[in-house]
Amino acid sequence: MKPLAAATSLRGLPPSLDGKVVGLLPNWRPSAVHILKAVGALLEERYRLKCVVMEQPVRELPIRTGKLLDTMREKLDDLARRVDVVITATGD
Repeated sequence: MKPLAAATSLRGLPPSLDGKVVGLLPNWRPSAVHILKAVGALLEERYRLKCVVMEQPVRELPIRTGKLLDTMREKLDDLARRVDVVITATGD
């Protein structure tokens, strides 16, 4: 098991997004998807991205015990392995 500090530390931002895979992670609100699609389109205009990956929003919150992030850990770990940068948004 990783020490807590290592498990929660964030990587620094890359100096540029050129050649990077950008992940977009909306919450369960429909407008979050619209916000992130617009952000992704703007980033594609500005940078030479390798690709943009839009994750599916969480439709239900199956929390029985623990925290919301505990229920999403596998999905978030998978996303972190596939992308260089993640942008998230909430919408209402």
